[in-house]
Amino acid sequence: MINAWIAPWLLLAVTSLGAGLGLLLRASLRRTKTSALMTTVVSLLSLLGLFWTLSEPLAGAPLLCLLPLGAFLSLLGQPLHRNNRTAWALTLVFLGMGLGILTGQEPGRSILLVTLLSLLCGLLYRFQEGTRPETWRGLAAYGLGMMSALLAPVLPAPASTVALLITCATLLPLLPLHSGFVATLTGLPGNLPAFLAMLLPAIGFHSLLLLLPNLTPTTLNTVAILALAGAVYGSLRALIQSRPLPRLAYAGLAFFDLLWWYIAATGAAPTQATVYLSAVSLAMSGLLLAWYALRARYGDVDLRALGGLAYPMPRFSTLLALLALAALGMPPFGVFSGFLGMLLAPTFVPSGALAVIMIVWLTASWYYTELVQQLVFGRQRADLRYEDLRQSEFVSLVLLLLLLLALGTAPSRVFESNMPLPPASVAMKGAAWIR
Repeated sequence: MINAWIAPWLLLAVTSLGAGLGLLLRASLRRTKTSALMTTVVSLLSLLGLFWTLSEPLAGAPLLCLLPLGAFLSLLGQPLHRNNRTAWALTLVFLGMGLGILTGQEPGRSILLVTLLSLLCGLLYRFQEGTRPETWRGLAAYGLGMMSALLAPVLPAPASTVALLITCATLLPLLPLHSGFVATLTGLPGNLPAFLAMLLPAIGFHSLLLLLPNLTPTTLNTVAILALAGAVYGSLRALIQSRPLPRLAYAGLAFFDLLWWYIAATGAAPTQATVYLSAVSLAMSGLLLAWYALRARYGDVDLRALGGLAYPMPRFSTLLALLALAALGMPPFGVFSGFLGMLLAPTFVPSGALAVIMIVWLTASWYYTELVQQLVFGRQRADLRYEDLRQSEFVSLVLLLLLLLALGTAPSRVFESNMPLPPASVAMKGAAWIR
């Protein structure tokens, strides 16, 4: 049997070797991409092997398996272009660090978390466009999260918990610390936004579950208020965006803040919360990949500059409509079943906040439907050369939709985690609970 402390470093070594191999093969784009895809497969197989050989079970198995799958799908749909090589290598690096954080123990976990935030700050600065205020706000948010993670070990108990909660809020976006998440999805190149839309919320959610027993009722009430405000703010900001990337980023803020509100309101995170988080992340990743396919053809254009894709690009139009329905929360996809399962859990008590949630969902039905309507319907442009999805892009989005369908239809016991979660009554006691 293998000791649990070896797992994160073994997974990090696999992805680091894959990234290094990709750099050695950079003269051939096809070999570089194939190497990256094989590395994600090897990391998934290594993860499955660790489940059988570790002396202690790994926590959060559904999230762990989702990350290599998400990395594979985000890489599969990318065209062979030299500008994508850096994003391919960084995807493997982020995958290794993410798996290390989710499987690691202190202090290695904190070291990897600070390293990940530092790398995100470096990438945002490297790929900033002019003096975009979103980039600088994102740098400030990630910088605050990094400083909070560094100071948490030396601060006394209540302050250290709040510091770690700030770090969680920069990864799993929560108002007003959402700027880093928005900047990541709107400013990084290639498939990185699509993959980080899954990785960062997964790390933030995992870290939040570890903190949950130590959160006091006052802290939970404050988080619940911020989450409801963030859900409304994200919905309204998404509604007024004319470009897809900011619209998807703020839509993600709205839907992830619903998860924050539920956890803060109930003091618990049932299995359905993992399903909801995974489904929202996958749906966002799919929409980002679909938009990247258009951006690779026509550039980063305004939504109003394209239209009439239903007939010249039927495969793209069909998959985009299905992804939008999945992200909106329509059955039988995972967003619907995950959120409905959370509302039907015995820990949830209906309150007036449900009215706010209905407003958030109604707003989402407007901007997601408008996204599809503007791109799929309308008049075709005679000056554009339409090209439907290539085989790799089509397969990537189809597999992603199948994952969303599996999240919505599979029994909830499939997604059960080994992570020890306290009951709601224990978590709500806050300071009375002793670790």
